[in-house]
Amino acid sequence: MNKQIIFSAAAIIAFAACSDDKSSTPSTGTELTEKEVVSLSEADIAFMTEALNTNGNNTAIISNDAIDLHDSSLTQEPVIMQLPVRHTFTTQKNIVFSEINNQGTCWVNLYNEENGISFYKSMQETIPGSTTILQLNDERTILLKENEGSLYRQDLLYKTNAGKMDRCIADSIAFISECNEKGGIYKIYSKECSPQTTLEASCIAKVLNETTLKTIANTLKAECEAFVTNLPEAEPIPTVHCQGDTENGMTCDTTWNQ
Repeated sequence: MNKQIIFSAAAIIAFAACSDDKSSTPSTGTELTEKEVVSLSEADIAFMTEALNTNGNNTAIISNDAIDLHDSSLTQEPVIMQLPVRHTFTTQKNIVFSEINNQGTCWVNLYNEENGISFYKSMQETIPGSTTILQLNDERTILLKENEGSLYRQDLLYKTNAGKMDRCIADSIAFISECNEKGGIYKIYSKECSPQTTLEASCIAKVLNETTLKTIANTLKAECEAFVTNLPEAEPIPTVHCQGDTENGMTCDTTWNQ
């Protein structure tokens, strides 16, 4: 039996509006409506749901709630927590694109042996009227997965909002909308939008068996190229010329900043 999957606008607004519900339960897009998007079997839905619940790496951290500030000795045992959108590749990478400078960074790495791609994009943003510089990061992992002759694409997103809640809301709406357009199902692991939170989410959708990592990587490469082209011009780092040595004294030319 087949089911038609789509996520209603209510599901988007519920997360993006950051309602008063403080529950830490992740938001999952599994609502059914009459609008047809893609036909999924029960087996498809089961596999996709399992993928949303089992991805990521485990890490040991010490919970703030477990720390006694009046105790000088740290005796708390680390708590094992899952970072669902962080994926570590262990095989040889093929660099599709890489640009790193002091204004922004973008790269795409392809891992053929693990059927995956890592994508990273970041830039600096200065708070108006302040010297504080914030880092905006957009990290994505794309995995192609096979099950019973079908192919699926899973996107894992980890994105910082540099203290701007409206950016988190906009990114959340865009992510859910894109997943909806693919006919996929999603899960948002972040509790809610706030200036301090990151957006952590995953979307998995059934794709054509002809879908290849190379095609996806080339699309992300084009995104990197456009991103780098629109970055502000990199500021040159001045070179200070010095003569002498640290033992007998050193004379440096400091006229570079005049």
